[in-house]
Amino acid sequence: MTSKLKTDVLETVSGSGTIALTNQLSGMTTASLPALGSAQMPTGSLLKTSSFNFPPVATTTSTGYTNAGSSQNYTVTNAGCHLYITCHFNLNRHSNFNYWAVSRLLIDGQSYATLECAVHGVNNDYARASFAGHFTGLSLTAGQVLVFQQQIKTSSSSGAVNIGDGNGTPTLIIQEIKV
Repeated sequence: MTSKLKTDVLETVSGSGTIALTNQLSGMTTASLPALGSAQMPTGSLLKTSSFNFPPVATTTSTGYTNAGSSQNYTVTNAGCHLYITCHFNLNRHSNFNYWAVSRLLIDGQSYATLECAVHGVNNDYARASFAGHFTGLSLTAGQVLVFQQQIKTSSSSGAVNIGDGNGTPTLIIQEIKV
């Protein structure tokens, strides 16, 4: 049999002392819990997500990387956090010869292997491409501004490649993760 006690005020006879409650979390809602700041959150918690329409539009026949569109600035909110970066975009080759369309995303001018990809598609067919990476060693400080720049190149100087908005909106997603 379950008993219930309903009261608005609970106090001892003398007006002071301790009253022990069991199952004290039963019936509590998130409204009755204090909000956690980033310092109280457990390791691995998602602290912040920012998403940008990042339309890097460019065409090149260069076999060396060239900037695709403008860069995107991002201001870090949480010192010492890790970043998880995801980028979705569209690559295109302008002929069906045997060459690759290659792209990478720079963080403050630095290239990382996890943020590189190559597409070998067909003539004038945009291919949806993406890359993602978890960055643990960036030594970030609150207020630090990071610059993200996408670049493209071709594997053959006889073939033009394009990055653009052929299949959906290109996006850059930056997530700050609690260390």
